[in-house]
This record gives sequence, C-alpha cells and structure tokens, in this order.
Amino acid sequence: MSCAVCGNGERVPATKPYVEEKDGRIAVVTGVPVTVCESCGETWLDAPVAHALDALLTEMLSHDTLGVRAFAASTTAA
Repeated sequence: MSCAVCGNGERVPATKPYVEEKDGRIAVVTGVPVTVCESCGETWLDAPVAHALDALLTEMLSHDTLGVRAFAASTTAA
C-alpha cells in the first residue's frame, strides 16, 4: 500500500518502541507492531494495537515512575 502522506513510499510492517510521559512518569513499550512508510517514516497503528497500547500505557503510568515493558502479541487478543 502506498503512503497517504508523501505518496512516494510503500507502507511496510515493522516494530517500534513507544514512549509516553505523564505527570513526571515515563512508560516505554518496546516492540509495538506498526506500519511505516519507507520513504517519509510516517507511522500508523491499527485499531486493536492502539487500544491495547492505550490500556497498557494507562496501567503503567498509574503505577510506575519509570516502566519498560514489551508489547506482547497476546495483548491484542480479545
């Protein structure tokens, strides 16, 4: 699929870390499955991954001052 942002690159599956900061707390989630444009670097999350990531970040930021966790594929299973 071609990139809707730059129109030049192809969107390819990848994994990336995601970092969120809130009220002095930091959460890092590694291995988040994304789609990335090879040309401009624009990144997309699909809906199930976005919902699972949001739930994980909410939980992490409510407890940890600094938290690092891996994104598990089973996190998106309903």
